[in-house]
Amino acid sequence: MKKTMLLMTLVMSFILASCGGESKKIVTDFALETRDQDDQKFVVSDFQLDLGSAELPFLHLPLPKDYGYLRLYRADGMNHVAVDVNLSEILKLPGGVVTLPNGNMLPVDTMGAGVVAIPVNGINGVVYVSQKDDMTLVGFAISIKQLDGIGNSLGNIGVFPNFDIKNVNVTAGVYSSDSAGKTGIAVFGNIGALWNGGDDATLAKYDRNAFPARQEYVPRWKKRRLARKLRYFKNIEQVLTVTE
Repeated sequence: MKKTMLLMTLVMSFILASCGGESKKIVTDFALETRDQDDQKFVVSDFQLDLGSAELPFLHLPLPKDYGYLRLYRADGMNHVAVDVNLSEILKLPGGVVTLPNGNMLPVDTMGAGVVAIPVNGINGVVYVSQKDDMTLVGFAISIKQLDGIGNSLGNIGVFPNFDIKNVNVTAGVYSSDSAGKTGIAVFGNIGALWNGGDDATLAKYDRNAFPARQEYVPRWKKRRLARKLRYFKNIEQVLTVTE
């Protein structure tokens, strides 16, 4: 059975923000929660997104083998994407060199640490987790097939502003591809060395440079063309098809 969820203009607002010369912070708030349960460590990274008047659909999407969830929701009129992960189990998986769905390198440098990439059940999405010297990186990517035309015109590119939110370094933006189903949005957060236990996470220590942003060179003309194309699409409802 398939549900059709309307993303409306939220995707366009998100991407347009990431492409401007004076890029605003498209992630405007960040919350972190940790808990210990049955000798396992769980983390929830919650990214509040500035999407203007657009509204995220309410989605609760499981990761395989009870590794966690990707959740899209609204609270107090604001859009959120939360990445819930069982860190203990995920970090048992072999990490390696992984890419965005368009095949490009991640917009963050893990400094040699392997990354675990976990597919999201129900959509063309991925959750990413890495750890280096107790610093933890959590991110997600969601491909949106209605944006394929942009990738067909511009090929494989990525535009990812980097900024700090509540002392957490965040890299967030858009990737595109000339292959179908591989254009969309991605967000990565360096959430630090977490574990003091309890319901509220307190950063035990923090190294902002543990996962530095990796800036891909994108010609100025491509950025301008990307912005023009996204303006053309910004009033069109975008559809995210979720299977269950």
